[in-house]
Amino acid sequence: MPPIPDRHHAENQKRLDALEAFDILDTAPEPEFDDIVFVASSVCHTPVALISLVEVDRQWFKAAVGLESCETPIDQSVCAHALSSPQPLIIPDLTKDERTRDNVLVTAPPGIRFYAGAPLVTADGTIIGTLCVIDTVPRPEGLAPDQLKILQALSRQVVALLEARRISSRKDELFRRQKSISSAMRSSVNKNMAAQEAGRIGTFDLDIATSQMRVSPEFCRIFDVPIAESYPASTFEDMVIPDDQSVKTSASTRMDGTALLDVEYRISTKHRSVRWISRHAAFTTDADGKPIALRGTVQDVTAEKRASARAQALLDLGDRLRNLDDIESMAIAAADLMAKALDATRAGFGLVDAGNETVSVQPEWQAPGIASLAGIHSFRDYGNFIDDLKLGDTVIIEDVSLDPRTSDHARALLDLDIRVLVNVPIFDHGHFSLVVFVHHNHPYDWSNEELAFVRSFGDRIQLAIARVRADAEQDILNREINHRLKNTFAMIQAIATQTLKPVAEREHVENFERRLHALSRAHDILLQDNWLSANVHDLVVKAIESLGVIDRVTIAGPKTSVGPKGSLSISLLLHELATNAVKYGSLSAESGAAYVHWTIEGRGEQATFHLSWREEGGPTAFEPTKKGFGSKLIKMGLIGSGGTETSYSPDGYSVKMSASLSQMQRSD
Repeated sequence: MPPIPDRHHAENQKRLDALEAFDILDTAPEPEFDDIVFVASSVCHTPVALISLVEVDRQWFKAAVGLESCETPIDQSVCAHALSSPQPLIIPDLTKDERTRDNVLVTAPPGIRFYAGAPLVTADGTIIGTLCVIDTVPRPEGLAPDQLKILQALSRQVVALLEARRISSRKDELFRRQKSISSAMRSSVNKNMAAQEAGRIGTFDLDIATSQMRVSPEFCRIFDVPIAESYPASTFEDMVIPDDQSVKTSASTRMDGTALLDVEYRISTKHRSVRWISRHAAFTTDADGKPIALRGTVQDVTAEKRASARAQALLDLGDRLRNLDDIESMAIAAADLMAKALDATRAGFGLVDAGNETVSVQPEWQAPGIASLAGIHSFRDYGNFIDDLKLGDTVIIEDVSLDPRTSDHARALLDLDIRVLVNVPIFDHGHFSLVVFVHHNHPYDWSNEELAFVRSFGDRIQLAIARVRADAEQDILNREINHRLKNTFAMIQAIATQTLKPVAEREHVENFERRLHALSRAHDILLQDNWLSANVHDLVVKAIESLGVIDRVTIAGPKTSVGPKGSLSISLLLHELATNAVKYGSLSAESGAAYVHWTIEGRGEQATFHLSWREEGGPTAFEPTKKGFGSKLIKMGLIGSGGTETSYSPDGYSVKMSASLSQMQRSD
C-alpha cells in the first residue's frame, strides 16, 4: 500500500512524538508484551498475533506470535489502516477489501486472509499502532463478541504497560520482576497488568468515577495496609501528612485533570512511621478527552530521601558550628539538623560523668508537644544500658517495653515519649565523655548508615566543644598575658620616669612615654587575634585617636590585616606623623587636616603595601635641619625596609612608604 497521505501529517507527527516518548522502538523482547500476544492468539484462535507500532516507513513489532520478521515496510502494513479511528478494524477477507487485496502479504506467502486489530490509544487519544490477530483463512463471521472485548482489553493493557514503562525510573527492574504475568492474564485478562507485583514498585489503577483503586500487593506493603485487591482512594489520601496535603490528588482534581502526576510526598503509616513516596501517574481519557482513570506506580524512596537529608545535614552542620562559640548553641543547632534528618521526636547531646553514671543533657531539639530533657539525669533511672555505653557499644533499643535492658523502666521512658532509643557513646582520649541520643515515640527501622551518621555528628560536636573550650582557655591565657605585659609596660614606664627624672629636656621623656603607649595600643589590637595579626584600619584609628584629632583625619583603605611586626611599625610611624602634625604641621592650625590612605598593588608574593600620609591647611612645611628619632624612624619606613618618599611644600608635608605585603603580614 502507498505511504500514509500527507493530509494526516499532524496526526503522524503526534504519533511519532508519542513513540519517541515511550522509547520503545527497537527494544529487546520483554515477557509481559510477549504474554499479551500469546493470550490474544490463544483467545482468538489465530496463528498470528502482533503488537504493531507504526512509524514513518515501517511497522515494527514489539511482540509477535506466528511471524518471524520483527518489522515490515509501511506499504505492507494493514495496521496503518487502523490509525484513523479508536474503534477496532476487522477485515473478514483481505482479498476482497480494496485497501488490502494487492498487499504482498496477501498475494504471496504467508497469504494472510483475516485481520482484526484493536488500536493502541494513549492517554491523550493518540493512536500509535494496534494489537492485531491474523489468520490465513477468511473469517466471514469475524470475532466473537467476547473475543473482541478481550482483544480491546489487551490493547488497553499494552498502553498501560507502555505508560508504566515510561514513568517508572526503574522500568527495567519493574519489567524483570513482574511475576507470573502469563497465568494472571489467562485467568483474568481484564485485570490491569500494570498492577502486578513489581519488586519494590507498587502499581495502581484508580477509577475516577468511583474513586476506587485497584492496587498491587507491593502497593499495599508500601502503604502498610493489609493486602487487598482494591481500596477507596481516601484510604491513602488520609495518610498524607499535613505538610504535604497540597500535592495529593482529590476527587475534584482527578475529575478536572488538574491532579499532579509526578510528585513526592510523605505518609504516616501504622507500623513504619513516616515514609517518603514517589508517585508517577498518567490519565486515561475517553473519546471526548475526559479523564476516566488514573494509572501509575508508587515507590518507597524513604531511604534515598533520608540519605540526601543526612548528607545535607552534615554539610549544614559545619556552617552552623563555624559561627557559634558556646556549647549550648552548638548542641541545639546540631540536634536540630540531626533530628530532622532522622524523623526523630527528640535528639541531642549529653556531657557524661562516667564515674557517677550521670549525663548532663544539653538543650535539645524536640518535636511539637515533646518535653525537654535538659538537665542532669542518672543513666540507671532508665535501665542498665550504661554498661554497654561504657564499653563503647552503640545502644539500639527498638522497643523499650521489650528490650531487657529497659523493660523494667519502660514506664519512665514511655512517659517521656521514648519508645525507640539510640545512644551513641563518644570517647575522648579513652574516656566516655559524650553521648549522642535520638528518640522516637513511634516504630523506626535504623540502618547502619544512619548509625554512622549519628556517630559522625557526635564526633563533630565533640570537636566543636573542644574548640570552644580551647578558645576559652586561650582567651584566659591571653588575658593573663595581656595583664602581665601591661604590668611590664607600666614598670618600664615607671623605671624610665625615675631614670630620666634628672633629664632637663622633658620633651624627650614625654616622647618616649608616648611611644611606649603607642606600642601598648598596638599590642592590644594584636591580642584580639592571639598576636597573629591586626586590622590596619584599627591600628590607624588607635594611633591617632589618643591625640584628640581623629575627627580631622580622613582614613581610607581596603580591609587588610598585617602581622605583629607590621602592626608595631604602622603604630609607631603614625604616632610620630600625627604627633609632628599636631606640634608643627597641619593639625596645629584650626583649619588644618590630614589624610591617611593605604593600598595594595599586585598579587601573591609580588604584592606591595603602600601607606601614605598627607597634610593640608597648615603652615608651609620645611625639612627639619635637625633629625631626631621620629625623623629617622620615618626615613627607615615600614618594618625598616626603606622605600620612603617625603615632600615638603607650601601645601603641607606628605610621605609615602612601601613594603612587601608578605613581609608586612608575617606572623614571626
